[in-house]
Amino acid sequence: MAGRFAYPRRPARGYGATREQGETRSTATPGRIGRCILSRSGFGNQKVRGRPMKRTFHGGQFFHSIGLDFSQLGRSEQVINADVLDAWFDPSPRVLAAIREYLPFVLRTSPPIYSEGLTETISKVRGIARESILPGGGSSDLIFSLFPRIIGRGERALILDPMYGEYQHILENVLGAAVTRFELTKAQNFSVDPDLLILMIRRVKPKVVVLVNPNSPTGSHLPKAEVLRVTRSVSPATQFVVDETYVEYVGREESLEREATEVRNLVVIKSMSKVYALSGARVGYMVAREAIVNQLSVALRPWAVSLCGQIAAVEALKDSEYYEERYADTHRLRRELTEMLSSQPDTKVYPSVANFVLVELLGEGVTAERVVRTLIDEDIYIRNADSMSTGFGNRFVRIAVEDGKKNRRVVEAFLRAAAPYAKA
Repeated sequence: MAGRFAYPRRPARGYGATREQGETRSTATPGRIGRCILSRSGFGNQKVRGRPMKRTFHGGQFFHSIGLDFSQLGRSEQVINADVLDAWFDPSPRVLAAIREYLPFVLRTSPPIYSEGLTETISKVRGIARESILPGGGSSDLIFSLFPRIIGRGERALILDPMYGEYQHILENVLGAAVTRFELTKAQNFSVDPDLLILMIRRVKPKVVVLVNPNSPTGSHLPKAEVLRVTRSVSPATQFVVDETYVEYVGREESLEREATEVRNLVVIKSMSKVYALSGARVGYMVAREAIVNQLSVALRPWAVSLCGQIAAVEALKDSEYYEERYADTHRLRRELTEMLSSQPDTKVYPSVANFVLVELLGEGVTAERVVRTLIDEDIYIRNADSMSTGFGNRFVRIAVEDGKKNRRVVEAFLRAAAPYAKA
């Protein structure tokens, strides 16, 4: 039994949800499976007690400093947008050359309707059958295409806590699913214990399990072999959706793309934004068994990926050498960022494998909201991570890896912002 579900008692604060949005109950012996957090909105686009359902809070607030009408794009180099996980590096020179050479054509021309050339390129580069690939306008486009077809109102889903907030949003607010959160702990550096996850899935019996791997905002990664073990250890009726937006930072061999073409209850969602520096192009793709792709293709919207996006993605996929070098640079920059942030005794930086770090503010009086606000005055944007967990309590921030110069500027401002409150 899911128990009695609580309506939200007040609107979420500016940077995300709080525990008050759902009912927390212990479902296991402490120290064994831990806590799962049960919540249910289930009102689609309707109103809860006269209030419209909120949207997911995302990064990208830096656009307020350069103009939502793009009137001050010249300030884009002055403003540091470390609140969103865009790549710090440029797209491949092949991408830029192709777009520049044919820019007028790219802007005035309708793209291939169903991204056929992009699908073919993914197939060749990744070694996946074309019939198992479904391109889309970024991972969010695919999320909103997939989930209405695999889960409905009142059906149970299991997600990680903390985790990327769009999944909670579509499951609870849009589809009305009943969501159980598998709470990751500070003691384990927010890593996923596969054995405890198996026990939780067996107990809750969700229809859908969502994993972001590597996870955001934690930066932790569950090895491919362990993910497969989890899928094989529970009912085959449980549908797994694995978001691999950041997996290239770990290594392409850790991707489950090929397995998703054969494993009946596995779907992989891939964004090309963060690892190919194509966030503005909005390109992603899904990999699943042919039967699932065929079902989704019927409702696939035409021209889902722009011509600019299709050309950029095709050229990026052909230049793995360039991107592998950038991934190595990212790991070096992340280590340097971690070391600098750790120089403040009242901060804890959690281990990460991706292009960002999660930082806990330990000092008395320090809050994520105040630190984030203070940095905005210096044209620096970092992310208050509250909206991605029920348990962060305004004490966690996520910071994207930038180049060395910007990383130093972020750290200097961050330490200044945190210090006065730490001594309060």
